[in-house]
Amino acid sequence: MRINANRKQSLQQMTRIPNVAAVCFLLLTLATAGRYGFYGDELYYLACAKHLDWGYVDHPPLVALTTLVGTSIFGETIVALRFMSGLAGAITVLLSAHVARVLGGGSMSQTLAALSICFAPAFPALSSYLSMNSIDVMLCTLFLIVFLRTIKEPSPGKWVALGALFGVGLLNKYTFLVLGASLFVSLIVTRQWIVLRSRWLYISGAIALIIFAPHVLWQMEHGWPTIEFMRNATEFKNLALSPLAFMSQLTLGLNPLTLPLWLTGVLFLLLSKQAKEYRFLGWTAVVFVIVYMFQNSKFYYVLPVFPLLFASGAVAWEGFSQSHHFRWPTWVAGSALVISGVVLMPLAVPILPVEQFVSYAKSLGLWNAVRMQKGEGDTLPIHFVYRFGWEETVDAVERAYDSLPPQGKEKCAILASWYGIAGAIDHFGAERGLPNAICPSNSYWTWGTHGYSGEEVLAVGYGAEFLREYFDSVERVAHVTNRYAFDIDIYLCRKPKDDLGRMWHRFKRFI
Repeated sequence: MRINANRKQSLQQMTRIPNVAAVCFLLLTLATAGRYGFYGDELYYLACAKHLDWGYVDHPPLVALTTLVGTSIFGETIVALRFMSGLAGAITVLLSAHVARVLGGGSMSQTLAALSICFAPAFPALSSYLSMNSIDVMLCTLFLIVFLRTIKEPSPGKWVALGALFGVGLLNKYTFLVLGASLFVSLIVTRQWIVLRSRWLYISGAIALIIFAPHVLWQMEHGWPTIEFMRNATEFKNLALSPLAFMSQLTLGLNPLTLPLWLTGVLFLLLSKQAKEYRFLGWTAVVFVIVYMFQNSKFYYVLPVFPLLFASGAVAWEGFSQSHHFRWPTWVAGSALVISGVVLMPLAVPILPVEQFVSYAKSLGLWNAVRMQKGEGDTLPIHFVYRFGWEETVDAVERAYDSLPPQGKEKCAILASWYGIAGAIDHFGAERGLPNAICPSNSYWTWGTHGYSGEEVLAVGYGAEFLREYFDSVERVAHVTNRYAFDIDIYLCRKPKDDLGRMWHRFKRFI
């Protein structure tokens, strides 16, 4: 009888809504993984995984290692990459429920916190392709949980683990610098002197810096390229958003019906007597959002603090329901969240065939509200645009390359204008006999020209006027058109005005 009771209890634990929600989150990512094709950045990460290093121009090293792990298990497939991002998102669902539990919430608040992650479209969107972002949200949420547990019941082991986690977070994305600064400011504002005077806080910070140090040394050795990349992205790539526009995009990305939940979470942490010991978390979230709001950043950069805010809002709602002896408002809110999330989900995840998506997005009238990048197309949002046109482009490059005489092929470099194009050529072109591309975009630039002199160059994605600055002979040999992606020209360039290696610094494009 006792064994049956234990089995029944285990089954009940496994079928709790947060656990089921996490599994469904991962299944949604995998079920839609093959639709629309590779994302341009994913093709770039495949190349980075073959050039493992302590740093890259536009990101720290962890995403390349994550790519290597995924492809080592599943091969160089979309499923390999998106299993890793989907798994990070699913873990975030569980962590959000756990935050509610740490804050004193019961099953109702844990369920609402988990569902908020699932049906706030920005979170499934980040997990629908591999990037640093889904892992960043997961690691930041885990860090805040560990930090809470550490200051409530301090021990050297917990402080060491906290420092190690912070260091790993820095190796994934620099968000942790903002999170750490926001947390430190909040500890001062809320006068957490016991924590601030603890030598273990600074030992933990030292451990994080030791883990992060190899990346800093890489930056120093390469002339701090990430600073140049960030400056260029802010000036030439990201849309300049007013605070109101930033918050509007954030509200839409999170599902407008979550607004009362996370605003309640902010107020609960900042003002509630029940949350007095967690007051510093409220200030951490506020400072974190303000920093990114005024830095011309994309709205999803602030998502790492929203599992905390969803969870704290859910705890507040649960407490209100219990104190007034009714549960229906929380369940009504949860039901509305699920229904609205389902309606918005096709904007975030490639659920619909692309033709149906275009009609659906227009019918909702939300297209202009989701623009995040200069030059974004009028048919698809940028996170869908970069999933189209890769194989067609490589097909055209293959035809142009095969048209060359044998002696021309031996010395022909394939020069791609952007790292996504270069990654596509490297990934899809390998089995077609194409050489790896060279590219002046971000980390591809640091990998050099592979010894090519520039006597014969197939330039992919450039304009003729630009190429004539470096070559006396520029002939267009192909034009690739995709109604959902960008048009791409391919030029055969000869008679370089100087050796390609000596001109390489003039091609550099960090953005």
